[in-house]
Amino acid sequence: MEKKKREKKKRKLFRLPTLFILLILGGIAFLFWYYYNLDYQDNATPSYNGYQVSPIDLEISGVDFHQGTEPLLEGSRVNSEFAEPLIDPWPQDEQIKQPATLPVFRLWDMDNKQTVYKASVNLSSVKHIEKVEFPTFGEENGPNDLQIYPAKYHPESSTWETDILVKNHQEAGRYQIKLLITKENGKTELVDFGEFVVEQPSIEAAVDNANVGKGQFDVNIQTKSTADIEKVLVPVWSKEDKSDKKVYEGTLQPDNTYKVHVDYEDFAFNNGLYHASAQLITMNGLKAECEAGTAEIELRRPVRIRIMQETTLFQNRTLSKTAKQLPANSMAYVKGIVFNSEKKVYRTTEGYISAENIEISEMMDDIRYVAHRGNHKVAPENSIPSFQQSDSWGIETDIWLTKDKQWVIMHDRTVDRMTNGKGKISDLTLAQIKALRIDQGSNKENYSQEQLIVPTLEEFLTIMNNKQSIPFIEVKAKNLEPSDYDHLANLITSYGMSNTAVIISFDYPNLVEMKKRLPDTQVQLLAKTLDEQMITQTSSLGGKAGLDIKYDSVVNRPDLIAKAQSKGLSVNLWGVPQNEFKKMEALGINNLTTDYD
Repeated sequence: MEKKKREKKKRKLFRLPTLFILLILGGIAFLFWYYYNLDYQDNATPSYNGYQVSPIDLEISGVDFHQGTEPLLEGSRVNSEFAEPLIDPWPQDEQIKQPATLPVFRLWDMDNKQTVYKASVNLSSVKHIEKVEFPTFGEENGPNDLQIYPAKYHPESSTWETDILVKNHQEAGRYQIKLLITKENGKTELVDFGEFVVEQPSIEAAVDNANVGKGQFDVNIQTKSTADIEKVLVPVWSKEDKSDKKVYEGTLQPDNTYKVHVDYEDFAFNNGLYHASAQLITMNGLKAECEAGTAEIELRRPVRIRIMQETTLFQNRTLSKTAKQLPANSMAYVKGIVFNSEKKVYRTTEGYISAENIEISEMMDDIRYVAHRGNHKVAPENSIPSFQQSDSWGIETDIWLTKDKQWVIMHDRTVDRMTNGKGKISDLTLAQIKALRIDQGSNKENYSQEQLIVPTLEEFLTIMNNKQSIPFIEVKAKNLEPSDYDHLANLITSYGMSNTAVIISFDYPNLVEMKKRLPDTQVQLLAKTLDEQMITQTSSLGGKAGLDIKYDSVVNRPDLIAKAQSKGLSVNLWGVPQNEFKKMEALGINNLTTDYD
């Protein structure tokens, strides 16, 4: 009996501790369930006002983080209230019956390049979140620069994260980040998240003028940037309105500077003052600009060249692709001169010709056209209207001496063919010739009697002065007196044309006498054929001498033309029909006298 009582008492004692233990375990389980189902964003619960994420109004505006902030990395800070991973795991307020945990903010520069910033927030204690966003803006433009970055949830770390791209803002200085939480019930909360600072990159550039004599210059650039450099651009222009601007991309050098090489071939060989600036673009979208300076290119180049020996025409500047072979005495029009290092190369209209190891004759002027006896297609030859209506560079005429020693304009030695009179010019006085009228020639009926007089040399020179045309004066008369040459020289000088007029004649002594009196005046020997003896004779006249040859005698003798020019003689051809112009140009002559104005 007593044994049964003892066993019954023992079972009663065992039940009490077991029940107590079960009550404790049940309480702990309830606390864990309650903890994991807490919503710290429940604004209806006054107990948690001290831990609300949203202590400010829902308004995107700037805030001063400089006081009381917690630095993470250089130039980056987060709101100090949320910088610590835990704030008192158990609250001090006895009325609060559950553990209190605040969100944890983290912000860092991903590559220490001020290009991408990672914003991360741990919201493991917050429930019923629909989405998290990070509104971000730079202080320079303020909320006008606002970009909303959506966060992605990472369940393994219970964090919401996003990448903030500085390139989306493209401004230097201080940036502010907000944290915007949207709940499932539509409510939103906004808190200051943090800030970071982006440094402004800088650039310096200078023009190196060492090679402007070759039509080239360099731009040397130095950069300073925390972010990686995307590219360095150098705009260059020579025209005031920048209509010819070209943008070069800088090439990185071994010393981490950049360089741009500019060649005036890129600008159609324009001479003048070139301007350059420099622009830096970084991977975070920031830019910096500066002026680089100027370079003045004044590279004298010929209009045409004669290639004295057989040579090669190349397709490219590096002279690696052959276009064709050029025979000796070939002519080429020059667009510009370029240099491959120290090697001179002609850029012609058809390709590139090396100046190395070859004889080349440079011609500084294009072929020029001379109107034979004026524009006699619209007015009678050698008349005042024919001179006035010529548009050629030069105008050719013929002069004879009257009985009273005055120079007048007429092709023939008599007035018979062109006027209403008869007789040799040398037998008529100036007054008698002035009484005559031109009654032959093109469109004579369109001009008044006053316009159809026989002109004097003075009247011709007056028109040449007014038109700024070059007078080609053929002296027809022979066996002149020294005073006749003196008179002619004085007339040319009095009109200021001793340096521009060209005196031509079939009579070599006429040229000798005029050269004595006007050494700075161009003289040319007229002839129907050309030979080496004539070249030698004419070159003895000294500087500013030349030959005026009938075209058909030299059409197949470019060698004689080249030889004459090599001795300093200019070569003019006359009697050239219009359909032969291109062929004459290919001969490399200086002037061409034509009946086609």
